[in-house]
Amino acid sequence: MIIVNLEPAANGVVKRVINQNAGGGKETVASVNVFELNKNDNYRGVVSFLFELCEDLSIETGNKFNKSVLSMSTEWGSHYEPNKKELESRINELEAELELLKTWENK
Repeated sequence: MIIVNLEPAANGVVKRVINQNAGGGKETVASVNVFELNKNDNYRGVVSFLFELCEDLSIETGNKFNKSVLSMSTEWGSHYEPNKKELESRINELEAELELLKTWENK
């Protein structure tokens, strides 16, 4: 059996995973990860924490060959006003995605 224990920390979450079936049930293996959760890193710590938690709990999130894939990402808030550099970067990303879709359409 796998046990996942989550504890709040001052700057994030401590995750302990205990696998009691390691080595064919002959031994117990434990791992401890500390996830720093702050918004200054664009929520990368939060996304990493949630992704690893899904893996630990064997929650299927899909892969690059599936029609649907669970995506954990960040985006602008509905009232956020981006600066010119951010707008240019986002426009470039969308244009690249549009070009990719057009190549798939022409196959």
